[in-house]
Amino acid sequence: MARKGFYFDSTRCVDCKTCQVACKKKFDVPKLLNYRLVRAYEVGEYPHARFYSVSGACNHCKDPACVRNCPTRAMYKNEQDGTVQHDDAVCIGCQACIMACPYGAPVYLEDEGIVNKCNACIDTREEDGATTCEASCGMRAIEFGDFDELRRKHPDAVQGIPCRPDPSITDPSMIVEAREYVFDEDFRELEL
Repeated sequence: MARKGFYFDSTRCVDCKTCQVACKKKFDVPKLLNYRLVRAYEVGEYPHARFYSVSGACNHCKDPACVRNCPTRAMYKNEQDGTVQHDDAVCIGCQACIMACPYGAPVYLEDEGIVNKCNACIDTREEDGATTCEASCGMRAIEFGDFDELRRKHPDAVQGIPCRPDPSITDPSMIVEAREYVFDEDFRELEL
């Protein structure tokens, strides 16, 4: 099975949240919910504190907990590209996938009574040439493509950084380029 995924370069991200806004607009995601979310973190102490951001969405994991725990198979892996997709028609809104996902990717759409999440722009990526988040990022901090190719192209990128869940849980299809201080275990999430 093919495996598509994301590369995120935290050294380029300026926390502008354009990717988050573009995704929200494309999918018409309700207020207070996001399929892609930019989180800001701080490490160190004044006057030597450091700041970084991580843009994350569904990681289209190799072994997705949401798929394993969905009782109706509304969450499933696409055979052609390995992305994790959602079938609205069979979702019963039980939120088992939300409870199972260590990354917080699925969200409950209360008005519709179902769950949904990032679908890696499967509906438009071929005609647009990129995912919406990738195309909207002015700093070119996001890339989507064949996961093995992304790993070859960015050999210093890693799957695990302290501010994100342990990658051994689901083997996420996301790698991150990071400065040394991003690996500081004593991080604090900021509300910006």
